[in-house]
Amino acid sequence: MPQHHAPTHITLREALYIPSALRLLLAPVITGRAESNCAVVARLVGMGERLTVNYWVGEFVAVVRSKVGNLRRYEVPCVVDVRRMPPLRRYVEAGLAEIRDGEVIVGEKTLLTPLARFLSKIVNCIADKPQFVKKIATCANVDIREAAFGVSLLRLLYPATLEIFGNHSVDNLLSQYGVGAKLPAAKLWRELLNIAEEGYIFPNAELLRGRRPVIIRSKAAKYSIPPILASLNYKDAVVIDVGSGFGTKGAATIKWGARYAILLDIDEAILRARGNGLLIDKVVGDAQMLPFRDKSADVVIFWNVYNFLHKPEDALLEIKRIARRAVLFSIYNAASGRYVSYREFLKVVATWGRVKVVKRLGDSQFQAVVET
Repeated sequence: MPQHHAPTHITLREALYIPSALRLLLAPVITGRAESNCAVVARLVGMGERLTVNYWVGEFVAVVRSKVGNLRRYEVPCVVDVRRMPPLRRYVEAGLAEIRDGEVIVGEKTLLTPLARFLSKIVNCIADKPQFVKKIATCANVDIREAAFGVSLLRLLYPATLEIFGNHSVDNLLSQYGVGAKLPAAKLWRELLNIAEEGYIFPNAELLRGRRPVIIRSKAAKYSIPPILASLNYKDAVVIDVGSGFGTKGAATIKWGARYAILLDIDEAILRARGNGLLIDKVVGDAQMLPFRDKSADVVIFWNVYNFLHKPEDALLEIKRIARRAVLFSIYNAASGRYVSYREFLKVVATWGRVKVVKRLGDSQFQAVVET
């Protein structure tokens, strides 16, 4: 395959055929930490809200969900094991990294490679607000084609860190092919560069070395309301959305008749990122120690939070303490969180009261409405 002229000294094949070992090896360029593991990669890759690609075979790549998991399910594979990830062995044998206690320790030698230096320069020039690729090129002192190369590679390696918009987004481009599609790497690379050269970059500064957080979510994830939430009567209810994130679900209950909604999250930045409302309040707090009086909420929403908590049992007791009428509960088995079985889910639900509605979406998500 032809040599790309970006200052990386890697071929087009090496650039686009993204082995998961490379995701582990280059993560410190984003995080600034020498330690890398699959949890780190999962955070940078995302929760499946976007699409990316992974090496398939020959001259082809496969479109996969931006979620760490099983390649057979068309997710991004990751494992810190040289037997199961042969490319990782090559990096270790070359002295670019070592494996200790389930982590890849990336050495200075790796960060001084042309590719790492080039990507680090691009990352340092990505501001905490949207900007054109041309501005990144000027900052990094490279031409536009080289800057397009850098941001495109970052987008494919770590989809959660940024999105590129031209006449359409990278995610829209990959969606046209569909999850599981196998396509020629060279063709896709040309299409990506065409988008990026004239493109607009939307960064997630929270992931790019801890800058001021910018909440990057697809419209589907940001505004989607699971149908099961509408099965409850919210008339005149006080609703508390525990671990609300952007607060879409809690805010939606106002339209369904709720009198007042409180959005609680431990991340102040994500609460500040959403607008205010006369009937909506925002509280920075911990689900494991809720700052509310007993039976202060008619309805508690506890959505996709449980298996990411250090002491989930404390949160269960707190929710039982404040919920007066009902709890809306969901578990999402993301790669970055603790796996929860359906049996454990039902056991948790039973601690609150009587199940009114329950929904199971394979082994990835379980949802329930519980009357307390």
